[in-house]
Amino acid sequence: MSKKFILIIVGVVLIGMLTAFLAFPRTATLVINGESQTISTHALTVAGVMRQAGIPVSTEDRLDPPLSAWVKPRMTIQLDQAQAVTIAILPAGDVLELSSPLHRPSDWLAEAGLLLGDRDRLTLNGLPVDPDQVLAFTPQLLLELHQAVQINLREEGASQSLFSSAATLGQALWAAGIALSPADAVSLPLDTPLTGPLDVEINRAARVTIQISGEEISVPSASASVVEVLREAGVTLQGLDYSFPAEGDPLPPDRAIRVVRVREEVLLTQEPIPYKNALQPDENTELDKRSVVKSGEYGVQVSREKVIYEDGVEVSRSQEDQWVAKEPQDQIVGYGTKPVINTIDTPSGTLEYWRAVNVYATSYSPCRLGIPNYCNSTTASGLTVRQGIVAVTRAWYSWMVGQRVYIPGYGIAVIADVGRGIPGRYWVDLGYNDDDFVSWHQNVTMYFLTPVPANIPWILP
Repeated sequence: MSKKFILIIVGVVLIGMLTAFLAFPRTATLVINGESQTISTHALTVAGVMRQAGIPVSTEDRLDPPLSAWVKPRMTIQLDQAQAVTIAILPAGDVLELSSPLHRPSDWLAEAGLLLGDRDRLTLNGLPVDPDQVLAFTPQLLLELHQAVQINLREEGASQSLFSSAATLGQALWAAGIALSPADAVSLPLDTPLTGPLDVEINRAARVTIQISGEEISVPSASASVVEVLREAGVTLQGLDYSFPAEGDPLPPDRAIRVVRVREEVLLTQEPIPYKNALQPDENTELDKRSVVKSGEYGVQVSREKVIYEDGVEVSRSQEDQWVAKEPQDQIVGYGTKPVINTIDTPSGTLEYWRAVNVYATSYSPCRLGIPNYCNSTTASGLTVRQGIVAVTRAWYSWMVGQRVYIPGYGIAVIADVGRGIPGRYWVDLGYNDDDFVSWHQNVTMYFLTPVPANIPWILP
């Protein structure tokens, strides 16, 4: 056989072997962040296996073997994906960002070039963590390095320095074995965060005697003021209570306080407050009559006398101001708006009227106008003053002009003039000629004759 023929046969064999190799899948074990899975693949390289598994690989990940490696039967591929780690350095406040495929806090600190001191502490996402603990993969992590700060402590003239990475001053003192009683005073609140060096002074409590309500109590206190000692002892000054020394004074050298309890006693007397009448129209009530729509209620006025006792002994008594304990409720009175036609027998025959009003009547004539040496026979309406002309006040005239009326003893008349009137009374002035003048000074009923006008003042002004 020729050499060319031999090469063709070898090529065919190789192609057949390659085809057979590719036709049969291979098994690979993927270990992703410590978790294993088995995959059947026809891929030739690790890169193909990772594509088939849908697992992206970044340059910051750690992959063994590399992407370019050929796939071997039953091979193991290990991938440690990089996770974003934020390192906050406290209390300085510095922040470092890194991406690492490692899984121990100590490795992250080493990558960031940070050292963990003996008194420093670590928290991961807010919780304490062992720096050498192997942690599960988490895409986003916050590692806080709490570096120890110095606390300069002064107590009863002695000084010492502490170093602590605790979150607060109170935790630092507790960790250092410095016990505090509830009454001891610390110059800074125990929940003060350790964000830098602190200067702290502790004042230990001593006994204080408090006299109150005939009794004597003893309490421990480190405070230097009366108000603070009373607050710590749970003694409150309420109302008019006071103390010796006063609340704002410093604690006296004998460490003794007297509290005076002040009590007020109030004596009350009640008096009724009359109610008022409120008017409203009532179409069901006859004109010029009233009906009670809602009854009124009396109010209550209270007078107060105050008596003051100090430790149970009366020391003063004074009259207080008055106040209204209950407001009176107005009585609602309906005024009639319903004209009713009635009749009256007169020398002129039977007349119909729709309103009857008691008025005080006077009389006038052209030369009896109340003005000396003056006569005038012209009325406000233009008619001549004579019998049958009635003058009313300006408030009545504006709506009554032209109204026919009947006045017993005078007769039928028309309102056609304006007079001055008499304050506080319904008033009319009866017109006469000078020759037939009759003097009037009396009360009389004036009847308003039909027809009923379109506009009626329900309440006469």
